[in-house]
Amino acid sequence: MTERVYLHVGAPKSGTTYLQRVLDANRATLQDAGTLLVGARHLDRIHAAMGVREDPRLGELPDSARTAWTRLVRQIEDWKGSSAVLSYELFAVASAEQAARALTDLSAYDVHVVVTARDLGRSVVSAWQERLKFGLTTPLDEWQPKSESAESSEWGWRTLDPAGVAERWGSTLPPDHVHVVTAPRPDAGPSELWRRFAAACDLSGLDVSLDVPRANESMGVVQAELLRRVNGQLRTQITGSRQRSVWIRDLLAQEVLAPLGSERIGVPEAQAAEAAEVWRRATERIRSGGYVVHGDLADLEPAPSDDRLPSQVTEAELTEAAVACISSLVVTMRDRSSGATPTLAPAPSPAPSGRRERVRNLAVRAAGPYNNVRVRQLSRRVDELEREVQQARRLHLRVATLQDLVTELLLDPESQDEGVTGRALRRYRQESL
Repeated sequence: MTERVYLHVGAPKSGTTYLQRVLDANRATLQDAGTLLVGARHLDRIHAAMGVREDPRLGELPDSARTAWTRLVRQIEDWKGSSAVLSYELFAVASAEQAARALTDLSAYDVHVVVTARDLGRSVVSAWQERLKFGLTTPLDEWQPKSESAESSEWGWRTLDPAGVAERWGSTLPPDHVHVVTAPRPDAGPSELWRRFAAACDLSGLDVSLDVPRANESMGVVQAELLRRVNGQLRTQITGSRQRSVWIRDLLAQEVLAPLGSERIGVPEAQAAEAAEVWRRATERIRSGGYVVHGDLADLEPAPSDDRLPSQVTEAELTEAAVACISSLVVTMRDRSSGATPTLAPAPSPAPSGRRERVRNLAVRAAGPYNNVRVRQLSRRVDELEREVQQARRLHLRVATLQDLVTELLLDPESQDEGVTGRALRRYRQESL
């Protein structure tokens, strides 16, 4: 029977994708050790978090999405091992009241909340990038994360400040049941982040494989500035979070622009100063709250940066990046319009070749939601036609039976076999009524 639950609630852009990939890759190892990785699919965890946060977008999704949190709680109830780990970064958005209700659903267990966090200056840049992927046009120099009190903000201080997340999720828990895991500086390597996270979740003794793919979802400084300008042209054509996530985030940002360049984006002075102040307050709040810290809170202090800002990108660089972007998209559209499986012609350089192949594959996935809608429409139409065919068959059967009955009635009485009419009436009632 499950005794302890580790609820990893975020924050976003703090190494959560890496940690979740390690957990997924080692699911069997965890189970053998008595630990359940909650949620068979990452999508289930996304929907569960939306349910906890009472996200209004759930109303547009199927019933299975609206009941995801209940299903995950039931998985924990049914688990025969000693512990369970549930990880998704946007649980961090929840209010104290929403968090308390979720924890009430888990009150039968010894619940520990885990909050991961990173350099808060870099967090601001990452949050700006994520907002770019959903159509933002504000330059980085002029952009600021929304305050912690902005309840629906997924990319503001509400999620980026670990102290606020820890306080909201830990409001009904003992302080030693709230764990703050700091992401180490880049030179420490990703395994150090796993080591700290594993200590928080009591997984340190497990022999897990850390050989998981590293997602490259971040754009370089040139590509980010290019996307910001493109967003200004797309704002009236690509609307709604669903369209933007498919066409701007998945296709344009992550699969086309991210592979084109990786030059790190600098942190503007004003944003760095604000991040430093948030770090100072967060350090005091975490220490006074008595939460368990894995790592060093100094890792969250904005590090000095001499990286370029998007405003320092030249027009020539933007032109070069735009040409590379357009060429990849043109090839993708050609392959899609032909209806053929994309085949890659020999290219002078392996890097563009690999990029184009990734873009083409993404285009197929990007079109998936729309193709799936068409498939569902056609499936519903097939079902309707099947019902019409069945109705027609029943009608023809009734007509044939009535024809037999009329024929019998019109026969000369002397030529009728005794009981024919009765048998016809009984057959009509049995088969047609």
